[in-house]
Amino acid sequence: MMGFIKWLFALGVLCVLGVGVGLGFAYWGSQQSITYTVPRLVPIAANEGQQTPGANTPTPINLPVAVLLPVPFTPQAPLGDWANKQHTCEEANLVQVDRYLRGDHSGALIDPRTADASINQISRWKPTLDMTPANVGQMAKQYMGWAYEVLPADRINIKTQLALGRPVIVGVRTHGLGNSNYPGYRNHYEQTGWSVAHYVTVVGYQPGDIFILNDPGLTRGMHYHIKFDQLIYAIQDLDAAYPELNAGLVVLVLAPKAV
Repeated sequence: MMGFIKWLFALGVLCVLGVGVGLGFAYWGSQQSITYTVPRLVPIAANEGQQTPGANTPTPINLPVAVLLPVPFTPQAPLGDWANKQHTCEEANLVQVDRYLRGDHSGALIDPRTADASINQISRWKPTLDMTPANVGQMAKQYMGWAYEVLPADRINIKTQLALGRPVIVGVRTHGLGNSNYPGYRNHYEQTGWSVAHYVTVVGYQPGDIFILNDPGLTRGMHYHIKFDQLIYAIQDLDAAYPELNAGLVVLVLAPKAV
């Protein structure tokens, strides 16, 4: 009798292990099977102006299942001088997107000294330390020559812009992103001075309602994965904490102007 019980126990253990291994391989396989599309960049047409944001945006008939734009990355303090670069997230995002729009599709870390020089140049253009998405778009238009649009921050708009080859710049509050790598995230969650106004660039999306960010607020902020609901929460969190920057649920896209 005891031998039979041991046999049943061993059989149960093997079944549990088998199911666990099977689920593990299924999960691993699903993670490896994502095929990302890299769409060609579509210029912003004249009739896509800011009067009715997104009203005339050419929407792809079928959105790709997954998109990943190879946007190069830089932290906002590429030389590690974070104390002096606390307000340069706008600059860092513009450096990333500008390089991508000009043909740098390496998806790699930008040379730190090159990135730092570019950030310093853009800092000279800023009219104020903290800017709304429209302010950033106007600055990019004036000094970099890009057309821009401010669009509602919904899933379809963001996915459509990525499918048109356009990185999407988003204003958020740092701790609202749910990334525990931010200083003070565990002990000072969303406290003033710890969770601050910030910008990130959405560079892709994949199944599971997941979007992919280049976040210059962290040295290793490239390709941070975030659920859409968490991203929306981070935008709303910014609006609540910084009324002067309350632009609503919007995102910014830059692209060449169609000739």
